[in-house]
Amino acid sequence: MKISENILSQQLVKICGSKNVTNNPEILKEYSTDMSFFMGKVPKFVTWPSKTQEILKILKLANQMNFSIIPVSSSSKLRQHGDTVPRKDNCVIIDLSKMNKIISINKENRVVMIEPGVTFKDLIPKLKQKGLRLLLPLHPTGTKSVLTSALEREPIVIPRYHWDSSDPLLCTEVIFGTGDLFRTGTAAGPGTISQQQKIGQAQLNPMGPTQFSPFRVIQGAQGSFGVVTWATLKLELIPTMQKVYHYHSNNIEELLDFQQQLVKYRLCDDTFILNNLNLASLVRKIDGEIENLAKSLLKWNMIFIISGRGDLAKDKLDYLEGDIKDLLRESNYVHLEKSDLINSDIFLKCVNESTSEPWRTRYKGYYQDIFFLSNFENISNYILMVQSKYSEDLGIYIQPINQGTSFHCEFDFFYDPNDNIKVDKIKRKISEIIINLMDSGAFFNRPYGYWAKEMYTRHIEQTSIALKKVKRIFDPNNVLNPGVLCFDD
Repeated sequence: MKISENILSQQLVKICGSKNVTNNPEILKEYSTDMSFFMGKVPKFVTWPSKTQEILKILKLANQMNFSIIPVSSSSKLRQHGDTVPRKDNCVIIDLSKMNKIISINKENRVVMIEPGVTFKDLIPKLKQKGLRLLLPLHPTGTKSVLTSALEREPIVIPRYHWDSSDPLLCTEVIFGTGDLFRTGTAAGPGTISQQQKIGQAQLNPMGPTQFSPFRVIQGAQGSFGVVTWATLKLELIPTMQKVYHYHSNNIEELLDFQQQLVKYRLCDDTFILNNLNLASLVRKIDGEIENLAKSLLKWNMIFIISGRGDLAKDKLDYLEGDIKDLLRESNYVHLEKSDLINSDIFLKCVNESTSEPWRTRYKGYYQDIFFLSNFENISNYILMVQSKYSEDLGIYIQPINQGTSFHCEFDFFYDPNDNIKVDKIKRKISEIIINLMDSGAFFNRPYGYWAKEMYTRHIEQTSIALKKVKRIFDPNNVLNPGVLCFDD
């Protein structure tokens, strides 16, 4: 049904104010595309609400006037995956970047409460002043929303602090598609947030007063169930001392086994594996420098960091180093080499700070990625499978998660967006590779775009039907981001 743009404009202005609503064609165009191959629609309006009540009113208006809403939190124009690109007509963007308050920082309980517009470049320095640090993904973009990163379950680089797939997300305040406001976890009550904090509660537990855990409904849903207006995230204390190790090898099996042992015995904090091209892209910023470093490195590179805190920090590092030496001697890894090609301070910056631009864009300017979860035993097979289909300008990232019980496997396809031949080739190959990976058992826990369509087609009788039932409960009129996941209706 076609809606009256004049009436809609008047209603949105009434809610948010004239300065926070626009239908400027140039601005609308920015929200109609991203770095993915997905071709979307141009939205009717973009709004910048600054209060929870404004979002609530917009959602109720959407149900009344039959238009769709896409929530966007990150201020970066380098969005990826097509999850915020309109798929339907009559769409209004809710840009939450102006809701950027750091509501509270609780050092005693190691928890922070933030609005969706708070970015990594905003939050990291504020926490550092209090001796705290976020559980970060690998060198996140400074302009990216911290809350969005947690909602999308981006892998963090410290598996020993990753106890649940939802970490570091704790409690949330969410407005569902019906326009109903809800608080998840211990934030649900009893009492208001202020009353809870007065008696020492810190909204730490994502499990609520009942066994119902609605935070699991909204996490990974790409804004299709509700709009989160604030969330609490778990933190850790900043270490007093950190020491970086860089091992590289042409044998991925030995490197993976070494990492598995380190995580199993909790001998390190941060750890990840990158192939030579991805590592060079992470620590260098210019094409020529990236290529030269990639040639100097062996194929596979593992970084791990040991840490200590307080008066006994050095003693802790000493015994950890001793245990690691024993592990290396007993395991007899014959292909591993210790590398000093990259300054340790650069690695510490990558795991503790944000970057001004997405590090994956440094090599060619654009990239497409495929990522999924795997168990330890199948990682090497997946790598061989992908490399047999496509190996040119291919970055690979392996990140243990959930105490090392599973692994985030990521393949980054770098390219120049002006190279039409390369673009067409990557489009074809990505579709083929995704199908092959799914056929081989790869678990796509964060399905975007084509991946989602392929995955939910395979699981229509289980996952798709169940999700659609949940969607009818929380967003019965399908006003929130229609078309993502399996919500095409």
